[in-house]
Amino acid sequence: SAAGAKSTAPPVAAASAPRSPLACCRRRSQEEQDSAALQRYRDLVVKGRNVSEKQQYWYDKLCWWSDTPTNQGARIFVVAPRGPRGQADYPVDMWELIAYCLTKLHEHVVTEKKSFAIVWVQLNDHRLWPWDLRKLKASLHPSYLKHLEAVHVVHPSWAVRVLRILLWPIAEDELWDRFHSHERIEFLDPQIDPQKFRLPKDIYEYDKWLDKQAQEMNAEAAKRFGGGHAGMFGGEEDKKIKESLDSMKHLLEERGFGKDTKME
Repeated sequence: SAAGAKSTAPPVAAASAPRSPLACCRRRSQEEQDSAALQRYRDLVVKGRNVSEKQQYWYDKLCWWSDTPTNQGARIFVVAPRGPRGQADYPVDMWELIAYCLTKLHEHVVTEKKSFAIVWVQLNDHRLWPWDLRKLKASLHPSYLKHLEAVHVVHPSWAVRVLRILLWPIAEDELWDRFHSHERIEFLDPQIDPQKFRLPKDIYEYDKWLDKQAQEMNAEAAKRFGGGHAGMFGGEEDKKIKESLDSMKHLLEERGFGKDTKME
């Protein structure tokens, strides 16, 4: 009968114990971090492979493998973001370009596990801030750091110059063995032979333009010497230097070198 029928309602689940507020803040294990980094790397490679054919044709002019190795035998990969006529301030989607670069680098670095070097032609515009580079480093396959011979920055931005100055008292020697800055193409020597290693014509023209600018600035500085000029390079350059200094200060404070840190 209805009165004697057993209830078929599902049993009420026992109340679970309250979750610790620290449970959601648990530090991920190294294995979990490595797995997340590999997934970010895969996502970047997929992004690079999905670049349109038209855009690939354009990016091939901004990144390529050189036929000339370093003097230690590592293969050289060049990254030179700029405009169609060599414009230094031409807008480039750097994350899409980086993703496309990884599709070119992957076989040599990850599959074949061979050494390589990066020549990054900045044309005095870094295009990536330090936190962007940290994000990139955290998204690379381990083979990149393992097989990287060095990064050579040509025509460095003020951000790179300031970073090298700030890191000089605190960075380990290994950094300086793998992170080089060259004001001119000819200064790639002795790590890379500039007579054999060649770049597009517009980059050499920029190199000559920098020499001309340096001569004009020296002449102007000689005229203004003692004239009470507000900045070393002028309003716009001083502004760039200040922005770079503020950025590097923020990065160093994040890494534990705060306001109270003293450098002897």
